[in-house]
Amino acid sequence: MNRELKHIYKCRVCGAFTESSIHCSTPCKLLLDADTRLRLSKLLSALLRHIPETIGLKLDSEGFVEIPELVKAIKEKWPRRHLYSWLTEEHVIAVAKLCPKQRFEIKGNRIRAKYGHSVQVNVNLAEDNLVKILYHGTTADALSKILKEGIKPMKRLKVHLTSSLEEAYLNATRRKKPPVILVIDAEKLRREGHRILRATKTIYLTDYVPPSCIVKVIKSSMLKSLDSREPKRKP
Repeated sequence: MNRELKHIYKCRVCGAFTESSIHCSTPCKLLLDADTRLRLSKLLSALLRHIPETIGLKLDSEGFVEIPELVKAIKEKWPRRHLYSWLTEEHVIAVAKLCPKQRFEIKGNRIRAKYGHSVQVNVNLAEDNLVKILYHGTTADALSKILKEGIKPMKRLKVHLTSSLEEAYLNATRRKKPPVILVIDAEKLRREGHRILRATKTIYLTDYVPPSCIVKVIKSSMLKSLDSREPKRKP
């Protein structure tokens, strides 16, 4: 699984945002290079999930903010605003629409983060009653405590789970410690009174996962096959 984001282009014919340099059989205009795209995506995630007040933003009850207001606040109030003098609404929309993890949602002229909040918002996600198995990536250091106390939201509003084993692995390896993947019985989780909300195609949220719903632990020694799929990292 490729961890690296690609450049974002804009089609000169139809105006679509794309990761391909050719669209409508025509060379596209480069809108954001990969590094700038990553930097902007991280900033949008931080502002819409955790620290909107640092630039004077007020999210509504569902986590939305007007895109023009967001762009203006970044360019005028973000401490490193000199890095974003080029920013337009178009850049924000392109990053949101092409986000591979579907972190953002756009409705009309408003944008919000779909999941991952630490600020109090009500995203109103649909409940999922079909998924049977979910995964949670963590580290060996945290395993003992989780098996005793369950999976808690910690600083976020919800516990994040995924239906993708590969995605759980990537989440676990971000911490640069021996990865561990927990297998969750979603049906049992529901029976114990915990609603499962679907945020994206692969990401699910719940309030808490009791130890009794963790049915298997996949440790680092069992993850070699997943690790072999990863491209070599640049030194």
